[in-house]
Amino acid sequence: MTDIKTWGQALDYTFQTRHTWRHGNGRATAVINSGHFTRLRGRSFPVGRITQACLSQVCIELEEEGKSDATINRIVSAVSTVLNHCAMDGLIPSAPKLRRRKEVEHRLTWFTKDEVESLVYGSLDPFDRRDMADLVIVAGYTGMRQGEILTLKAKDVDLSLNLIHVGGRPGFTAKAGNYRAIPIHDRIKDVLAARMESVGSEVRIFGDEWRDKDQLLRAFKKVRNYIGKDETYVFHSLRHSFGTWCAEAGVPMRTLMTMMGHKRIETTLRYAKTTDKAMIDAMHLI
Repeated sequence: MTDIKTWGQALDYTFQTRHTWRHGNGRATAVINSGHFTRLRGRSFPVGRITQACLSQVCIELEEEGKSDATINRIVSAVSTVLNHCAMDGLIPSAPKLRRRKEVEHRLTWFTKDEVESLVYGSLDPFDRRDMADLVIVAGYTGMRQGEILTLKAKDVDLSLNLIHVGGRPGFTAKAGNYRAIPIHDRIKDVLAARMESVGSEVRIFGDEWRDKDQLLRAFKKVRNYIGKDETYVFHSLRHSFGTWCAEAGVPMRTLMTMMGHKRIETTLRYAKTTDKAMIDAMHLI
């Protein structure tokens, strides 16, 4: 393809040639976010008419549909990625700089260690879901994202070195900057050992038990409701729990940033703010 005229052509080229959009979790997310623009403007929409003014109108339409600012920004980022990728490869003259919305910082929801144990016990009784119990405890004690846990392979867990390798292994990482190693907490050693017993190195030790993400989230909601937590507590709150526990324990922010795989220290510092509030609240109880 030597010349791109429409959004559909630009989108197809990006999915065919951009590494993180060709396969894996990055592709699934890109399909969803770019699909909103396709739905609203169509594949035949001229790529030269995708300007800031055009995106501003699209954002208004998305807002009227009830989309949050964070979701709208992800959609704008997907459009920007397509245009920048095609411009970089010389298939369109240039890519406009697209403005993102300012997002309101939401309160982080996190579970205490006792609440995580309650989630584990509730998964087992009354729901008889050992798979959910294992998933909850590993998420809470590693801070790994849902997708990272579901794609974790037996070869990525090194019980001898007591490390979980996320995003590949040193020297074998698909994309620079994605790799990190997380120490294995004593609470999850037996869980990981049991799941790795008699399985091949390429087996996903969690992911093959769930048909899709929605099935996992529905199962988690049942357990969350059972222990009395409201809808603001989601599966991702387990990741926030790990960050909060580490901050409260005095883990240096740079170390926590590395363990959680954050790209920006500002993201990690949210957990320090949560800890400060917890200390203030505790003082009021004296």
